[in-house]
Amino acid sequence: MAVQKAIDLTGTGSTVEEAVAEALDRAALTLDGIERFDVVAVSGSVTAGRIEFSAHVRVWFVLMERVHG
Repeated sequence: MAVQKAIDLTGTGSTVEEAVAEALDRAALTLDGIERFDVVAVSGSVTAGRIEFSAHVRVWFVLMERVHG
């Protein structure tokens, strides 16, 4: 039986897809067992005419079982 944990991350990009991918790519650098994600919120900002999206992403992963001896 598996136990899952979730962490919330925010990625940014020039598209919503890039913002979500940034959050997931960063999570994958340090987490094993990523199984799914939820896009919690999407927002954006405009700076000097440039649009940037922020995606609040909840990443779910399985906690690894380790036997402590």
